[in-house]
Amino acid sequence: MRVLMVGAECAPYAKVGGLADVLGSLPKYLRKLGVDVATAVPLYSSISPTEFNLVRDKDIVVNVPRREIDFGLWRGKDKYGVEHAFFSQPGYFGRGRVYGEPDDAERFFAFSQAVVEFARQEGFDVVHANDWHTGVVPLLIKDKNLNIKTVFTVHNLAYQGQCGADMNDFLGVSPENLELVKELGNDGVELINPMKAGLLFADYITTVSPTYAKEILTPDFGMGLDSVLRQCQDRLVGILNGLDTEVFDPSTDPHIYVNFSDEWDKKKANTQALKQELGLEEGDSPVLGMVGRFVEQKGIDIVVDALNELVHMGTQVAALGTGDKKYETLFQEAALRYPGRVALKVGFDPVLANRIYAGSTHFLMPSRFEPCGLGQMIALRYGSVPVVRKTGGLADTVFDADETDVGNGFVFEEPTAEGLVSAVKRSLEWYRLEERWMVLFKRAVSSDVSWNKSASLYVDLYRKALEV
Repeated sequence: MRVLMVGAECAPYAKVGGLADVLGSLPKYLRKLGVDVATAVPLYSSISPTEFNLVRDKDIVVNVPRREIDFGLWRGKDKYGVEHAFFSQPGYFGRGRVYGEPDDAERFFAFSQAVVEFARQEGFDVVHANDWHTGVVPLLIKDKNLNIKTVFTVHNLAYQGQCGADMNDFLGVSPENLELVKELGNDGVELINPMKAGLLFADYITTVSPTYAKEILTPDFGMGLDSVLRQCQDRLVGILNGLDTEVFDPSTDPHIYVNFSDEWDKKKANTQALKQELGLEEGDSPVLGMVGRFVEQKGIDIVVDALNELVHMGTQVAALGTGDKKYETLFQEAALRYPGRVALKVGFDPVLANRIYAGSTHFLMPSRFEPCGLGQMIALRYGSVPVVRKTGGLADTVFDADETDVGNGFVFEEPTAEGLVSAVKRSLEWYRLEERWMVLFKRAVSSDVSWNKSASLYVDLYRKALEV
């Protein structure tokens, strides 16, 4: 079985968000299960062919009205033997950024057409497309009547890639199929929705957690596509994302202060070292870690509203991230107001991120919605007990210690400061008794957050697709 995973980003070559981690790690686990798997991503100007030992291969030509678009195909293999295909087109992808260009729809539609032609030439059995950037891939394959099965994964339904209907001719698909993926915008202007294309034309649809698969069938989480998803419900499966546990491994991580597996004293040494580096007061105060985007989806407003009370409860806060300037400023003001109690670094620092995972005692993720989430998985792997809101992948990976004897964190339901404070208060009752907290620490680090189970579920799904 030959499977081609297609997306806008793939770690370590190009990474903006969690999608890159999936394309960078899931293929390794699929390969262990005997799947002949490759990935396909654009060759952005930020990717160095020399650094990654990429070899120039053939040209892939895409025909659009009144012109041809030439893509240069480059190939490489990672240390696990997974092949990666890169599509070079300087006019589209030579600008230094993965996303955020005014012609993103045209860029990724052209890339999708090149990928479909590549999959046809190379004889792939299944093409696994991811998010709106490659949402038209299943549409193109069905429209061309190619003998290739498709799986489409929704990583975040909030981003759908709607574009003007002037892209009709560019895609070159039949009018009846194109009509199915059109919709009216808020201003009554006709749009093409590539996310909708993936949903309607893929043989199977997956989302990145079982709970999110249920949530997106409702108006609250469906982002305007819940009725479409309900039509596709028999083809919709929730498969939890995993973590590359060889990359995120506190026993070998070169970035953390003291390597550990389940040794409590070494975990405590990381906590004290983190406090020293960030200028937090020494002592036994718990450290609430945060790593991620400062946006309301992630519940950053909830944390800001709860911050005064959290500090007065005796906790310390170590935060790393960037996002909405309003919340960056509010956090900076809190750090000035509570020196030694609140530490903030604005920006992206992968070394400090891992040190916060390793050194924090708790990890906060009060997300309003969270399709899967990797932060809580990394936190568990590094023995930082998560405090999360019950939604999406958070609900599928973190289980409340007060409700089950296998609990590995603390969960609250309402997206409010009161809900977060209440959960932290409950966690402190455990934390004050070190032997009791050690139990939680060991449950956290022993949580199975790997790709092993999920990769097997994907193999089963690919086989089912081949039988359709």
